[in-house]
Amino acid sequence: MTEPTGTMSGAAPGTTARFTAGNGVVVAYVLAYFAMYVALLTPVISTLAVKISTVSPAASRTTDLSIVAGFGAFAAFVANPIAGALSDRTTSRLGMRRPWLIVGAIGGTIGLGIIAASTTIWMVAVGWAIAQASFNGAQAALQALLPDQVEEARRAKVSGWLGTAQNVAPLVGIALAAWFAAAGFAPAWMIVIPAAIGLVGLLALVAILKDRRLSKAERTPFALGGFVKGFWVSPRRHPDFAWAFAGRFLMFFGFATYNGYQVFFLLSRFGFDTPTALSWQLRLSIAQTVALIAAAAIGGWLSDRTGRRKAFVIAATVLAGLGLVVFAVAQDPNVLFLASILFGAGLGAYLAVDLALVTDVLPNRETEAAKNLGVFNIANALPQSLAPALAPLILGIGSADTSNYTVLFGVAAVVVLLGATSTMFIKGAR
Repeated sequence: MTEPTGTMSGAAPGTTARFTAGNGVVVAYVLAYFAMYVALLTPVISTLAVKISTVSPAASRTTDLSIVAGFGAFAAFVANPIAGALSDRTTSRLGMRRPWLIVGAIGGTIGLGIIAASTTIWMVAVGWAIAQASFNGAQAALQALLPDQVEEARRAKVSGWLGTAQNVAPLVGIALAAWFAAAGFAPAWMIVIPAAIGLVGLLALVAILKDRRLSKAERTPFALGGFVKGFWVSPRRHPDFAWAFAGRFLMFFGFATYNGYQVFFLLSRFGFDTPTALSWQLRLSIAQTVALIAAAAIGGWLSDRTGRRKAFVIAATVLAGLGLVVFAVAQDPNVLFLASILFGAGLGAYLAVDLALVTDVLPNRETEAAKNLGVFNIANALPQSLAPALAPLILGIGSADTSNYTVLFGVAAVVVLLGATSTMFIKGAR
C-alpha cells in the first residue's frame, strides 16, 4: 500500500494515531468525494426522474418520485449516524474509516445496479434505498476525515474543495445522461457509469489513506440505548450545533426541491422532450458550476483569511434563495441561466464554509466526530424525504395537473431564506 506524505501527531502507546494529511491524500480525498457524489447525486438530479418516466405513467410520476425519494431518504437518515457511530468505534487493522468506505462503495454500486435493471417502481425504490444507505455510510466516514486529518488552519480551504467537488460531480453525471439520451442509449447506462465512477474513486482513497487506528482499550462500548440517545444532541447544551443543524436542514430542503424536480419542471413548463430537457439541464448546470467554483474558492479563502464563518454562510444562503425566486417566476428558459448562477454562487459559498463552521462548533469532536457529523447529516437526508413528500401537495395548489412550479420554488425560496436567519444565532463562531 502506498503511504501518503504527511505527518503523524505524537501519540502515546495504546492511543489513537492522528495524521496530518499530505497533499497527495488531500487530492485523493477530494477526488473520492467527487466520485461518490457523481454516483449519488446524478440519480437525485436527473436519472431517477428519467428512470421513473420509463416505468410509471405520466399522471403518477411526481408521486412515484416522492415514494422512491422517501425510501432512499429514510435509509440515508438511519445509515449515516449508525455508520458514523460504528466508525468511531472501529478497531480494524484497516483503520477507523476505511472499512466503511469499502462497504459503502460496494453496497452503493449494487443498489444503483438494481435501479438500472428495474422494471417496476418498487424495484427502483429498493435499489435507491440500498444505494442511499451505502453511500451515506461512506459519507459519514468521509466527512470524519476532515477533523481526523486536516489541521484547523486548512479546514475551510479543504472544505471548499470538497463542496466544489460535490457540486461539480452531478455536472459530470448530467453530461453523461444527456449524451446517452441524445445517442439513444438505454437509461440504464445513465446509472451504471456513475456507479462505476463512485466505486473507483472511493477505493482509490482507501488504497492511499493512512487511516486513524483505534485501540481496543480506547473504544467506547456500543449500547443500543446510548446510541438512540446519541441521535439527540441537546439544543440546550449545544445551541450552536442546533442552529447550524437548522440552517443546513432549511438550506437542503430548498436544495432537495431544486434537485429532485428540475427535470420535471423543464418538461412541464417549457414542453421539452427528455433529451432536450437533459440538454438544457446540462447547460444550466455548467453555468451553475462555474458560479459555484468561483464562489467556493473565494468564500473559502476569505473565510480562512478573516477567520469568519457566519457572514459568508448567511450571504450564501440569501443568494441561493434569490436563485430559487427566479426559477419560480421564469417563463423564458434563458432566464434560468440567471437563476442557476445565483443559486450556484450561493451554494458554492455555503458549502465552502458551512462544513468548516460546523466543525468549529461540533460537540466532542475528539471522541465522537463521525457520530456527531452523522447526526448533523440528518439535516442533509431528512429534507430529501420531506421535500418530495410535500412537493406533490404544493404542486397541486391551484393546478389540476400538479404542475404549479411557481409555488413549489417560491416555498423553497422562503424556507432557504429562513436558514440564513438561524445561522445568525450561532455564537461559538465568528
